[in-house]
Amino acid sequence: MGNKINAFYLIMNINHFLCIGLISMALLSCKPTIDKEEELPAISFFYWKSTFNVKDVSVDWLDSIPVNKLYIRFFDVDVDVDQGPVPVAPLSGLPQKLPYSLTPVIFITNETFLKVREERELVDLADKLVGKLLQMSRPHNVKEWLIDCDWSPKTRIPFFKFCRILDEKARNNHIELKATIRLDQYKNVESTGVPPVKSGLLMAYNMGALENWETSNSILNEKDAAAYLQNPKRYPLPLTLGLPFYQWGVIFRDSIFTGLINGLDTSDLTDSTRFKKTGKNTFELSKNTFLQGFYMYEKDKIRIEKAGKGEILSIIHLLKKWKTVNDNNEIVFFHLDERIMDSVNGSFFKHFSQKVSVTKTIIRQNDRLK
Repeated sequence: MGNKINAFYLIMNINHFLCIGLISMALLSCKPTIDKEEELPAISFFYWKSTFNVKDVSVDWLDSIPVNKLYIRFFDVDVDVDQGPVPVAPLSGLPQKLPYSLTPVIFITNETFLKVREERELVDLADKLVGKLLQMSRPHNVKEWLIDCDWSPKTRIPFFKFCRILDEKARNNHIELKATIRLDQYKNVESTGVPPVKSGLLMAYNMGALENWETSNSILNEKDAAAYLQNPKRYPLPLTLGLPFYQWGVIFRDSIFTGLINGLDTSDLTDSTRFKKTGKNTFELSKNTFLQGFYMYEKDKIRIEKAGKGEILSIIHLLKKWKTVNDNNEIVFFHLDERIMDSVNGSFFKHFSQKVSVTKTIIRQNDRLK
């Protein structure tokens, strides 16, 4: 009898330990797993010309990055004295098919919302723009529109009203609305407000004092970038990050800023009979001359500003900080043309995407018991 009782307790103990083992395994299987994933942002480009040139869009070059989306400027909007707000310089020559998704961009002047402020006027403007956008993008499967407007305290209320109206009309056409955000609007969000749209595009360039001759590079420089990105804040909207990849000449006459010559390079100023080098990126005219269609005078000054590979790489540490607190899965460069493809290998942008990526912790709930 005793042997039977001992055997019984032995079996019970074995079952007890088996149960504990099974429960422990079940608990372990339910325990969330923590993974770390590297988040590589997609690379896109702006196309900012009034006539579409196929030479500016090399499929091989873009595919080497790779690029899946182009932000294409469709037209500007400004106020005409007689007609009110009207489309200006609409894009021509856009192919019926492109091997990339397309986001139409509209640049609207701040002055437009100084003139157009009433609800009825804003609805009428939105109706006109929606019709124009749908007509121009009809052959393409468009999923979002980007509105570019540098609104001010005086125009914030009508611009935000316009965004609400346009956003509703966009959603009726299964399209999401995105708006550009300038650096000062990002930094001072409490006073500038947040546009009522689905997402934003932070324009992390044109950050210096353009009209001051002493400025070395107003497009992009590490010192000015740090003022906005060193201690980043989380913006209320998901943000696409906009970065520059262009250059220009800044023209001064009698120490006063007079204009810009897009694409101007130091290689355009090698004629020593016309241009005298006065600094690392500054020149002075030795005599009156034409320069890329502009008539310039003796003693005029030129500052060459460039945002290229070196300038972009110099702020990677700031961009990584910014990305740790903001929802961002795309970087778009301004802007795509034949010159950038001739001077930079597409692999640079692929390398940049890897360098600026951040590692995020992903917690996954294990559901093996389901």
